[in-house]
Amino acid sequence: MTNKTVVTWLWAGNRDYLPEHVNVLAAMFRRHLADPHRFVCITDMPGNFGPGVEVMPMPPAAKALGKFRTPEGGRFPSCYRRLWMFSAEAKCLGKRVLMVDIDLVLTGSVDHLFAPRARFVGWQPKASWGGTERLGGGMYLMTPGAHTEVFDDFKGMESIIAARAAGFRGSDQAWMSYKLAGKVKLWPQGVGIYSIRDLKDGRLPADACLVQFNGTGKPWHGRPAWTSEHWKK
Repeated sequence: MTNKTVVTWLWAGNRDYLPEHVNVLAAMFRRHLADPHRFVCITDMPGNFGPGVEVMPMPPAAKALGKFRTPEGGRFPSCYRRLWMFSAEAKCLGKRVLMVDIDLVLTGSVDHLFAPRARFVGWQPKASWGGTERLGGGMYLMTPGAHTEVFDDFKGMESIIAARAAGFRGSDQAWMSYKLAGKVKLWPQGVGIYSIRDLKDGRLPADACLVQFNGTGKPWHGRPAWTSEHWKK
């Protein structure tokens, strides 16, 4: 049995994300992650998920977090469900888990992203807003069961307000940053992870292996032009 698991989340009402987008994401990992791995989608949506996708019903403890909204309202999506990744219950996902957003594009091998041995490895966007130590919520590597305080200490609006008062914006990434920023390992610069916001004129860097589309533009919109070369089954 493989020790590596890729996890993504899909829930009803989550903008324009669909099961077909999960299938494309899984296909990209099959192309660019050579090691045997599981691909798990945690979801409360029915749909035509491909045979390479393990569908995991959303745990009740995660679903309960969906009622919370960010202080900014609809400007930022509510992703508090994903804090369940830090619960003791998440050990069911396996020994080593790479959590990723659906809206990213793999453009090269990502084998090396599993190389760090720290119990949690985060990513810090260059285009950082809401605190220079902010951790990106769209991807991280973890050993399930690590840093359970992120889940256990979350007290709803009380915690949301505390993270915002400390200068962290967003939803799950704000609370995660409040609890972990400056205390955990990060993927180093040069590892090939980019935000689409970092790309000058949308040009793909030669060393890129993964590009996050954090914003309103999505890979399935076909812009920049190079996305269509990679965003496919």
